[in-house]
Amino acid sequence: MFVKIPKEYLSTFNRQLQTQLYNELMHDYSFPRAVCRSLSELFIFYFDLYFSSPHKEGQIVFHAVSKDVPPGVPVTK
Repeated sequence: MFVKIPKEYLSTFNRQLQTQLYNELMHDYSFPRAVCRSLSELFIFYFDLYFSSPHKEGQIVFHAVSKDVPPGVPVTK
């Protein structure tokens, strides 16, 4: 299930997720606090890197093509 999180709540959501990861690593796996903090920050960094949108909120992206190009042609061509 995918939930769209409003921009104004994103930092709060990330903090909650990071805290949850930290707590689970500490309680379930008994890692030291420094390791839990480092791993939870690393997980959040990779989530942001690979799963966040490369575009800003409200940004419009144009792909200009000639009027002679038929519909359905991939953008890469």
